[in-house]
Amino acid sequence: MADEPWVNAVNVVYTMSKPIAAARIPHSWDEQIRAISQETGRTPSEVVKEAIGLYLEKTEPSNVTSMAKRLTALEKQVRKLVQLM
Repeated sequence: MADEPWVNAVNVVYTMSKPIAAARIPHSWDEQIRAISQETGRTPSEVVKEAIGLYLEKTEPSNVTSMAKRLTALEKQVRKLVQLM
């Protein structure tokens, strides 16, 4: 498994203070995180926490559900169009 560039799974470890989330990421992401860390004087952990925070603020569960429903409807329309061809 060490040869895999990434794994789409997140492990969360709960401790007495704050939970820890861990995920395998592509090497290119790690390089970018470390570069941002050096440029900004922040730790890689701080950079990752900020990125997750930005994503979560922009991603409401209701929007994800709505998007999934729209995608399903579009997929059905595409299948119908393909059958007509």
